[in-house]
Amino acid sequence: MSEDKFLKVEDLNVHYITTEQDVFAVNGVSFEMTRGKTLGLVGETGAGKTTIARAILGILPNPPAKVMGGKIYFEGRNIFELSEKDMLDIRGNKITMIFQDSMTALNPVITVGEQIAEVVELHNGGDKAAAKQRAIEMLETVGIPAERYVEYPHQFSGGMKQRVVIAIALACEPSLLLADEPTTALDVTIQAQVLELMKELNEKNDTTTILITHDLGVVAEMCDEVAVIYAGQIIEHGSLEEIFDYPMHPYTNGLFGALPSMKEDENDDRLHPIAGLPPDPTHLPEGCYFSPRCPYVTEECRHGDIPVTEIRPGHQIKCLHPQEVK
Repeated sequence: MSEDKFLKVEDLNVHYITTEQDVFAVNGVSFEMTRGKTLGLVGETGAGKTTIARAILGILPNPPAKVMGGKIYFEGRNIFELSEKDMLDIRGNKITMIFQDSMTALNPVITVGEQIAEVVELHNGGDKAAAKQRAIEMLETVGIPAERYVEYPHQFSGGMKQRVVIAIALACEPSLLLADEPTTALDVTIQAQVLELMKELNEKNDTTTILITHDLGVVAEMCDEVAVIYAGQIIEHGSLEEIFDYPMHPYTNGLFGALPSMKEDENDDRLHPIAGLPPDPTHLPEGCYFSPRCPYVTEECRHGDIPVTEIRPGHQIKCLHPQEVK
């Protein structure tokens, strides 16, 4: 692994094991990231995107979550082999996460300033005065006046709460930021402001980002690379231009087909949703997991392991018949 490939996920498998059944959440995910780039993880709800991020951060709930196999290398070290003490040094410092719901990510009985300062104090030596000053700087960086340091989360709007969550995540200038649908609960205007803020801070700090979303518009705005997730697998991976200009997997084409177009076309005035539903993660189909919904399915697709092939430089796909997709 080269120096710039500072994050590498190899054949990650995560199951949620209960007394009643096993949920196959992540099934053989592999990818690498170069420092300073942004990767978009795209897919329907329940595809395994958040589980991948939580595995990288080492915060999977155990039980019921269990890593069944795979390795995650961060700055050359396999995080699964690190002690909890080592992970505490990394988590919140070198790797941080913007959680999906800012309403529940913040502690309601602690001021927002203290919540930012707590992270800084924990990782930067315990100097309370310096931690408070850094927290004030971060509030101002995300567009919140310093005097609101002493206010509580319920005194902020949804968009302002999300700014506080971003300030907490970026307070220690992490190397890797995991953003789990950071703008889902926000209106369009605030969403645009938050995305622009994230982009500016990432460029300023040369932060590498994994952006989890189901919004292809957000991906187009923020990402350098795209990995399309389906049933816990990456079924298509490539640069933003490759995925948007040359989508080859039937599922990826289905995602784009379900988007409304601004172009007027008298012969095509309806959306084209993907038929069927995602598979039950406790009983995944044999062969290609997308085969029950795929319009190009053959008998060969329904059996055995589907290999990952590179159809263009840097553009990988997990499909036996990509050339048939229009």
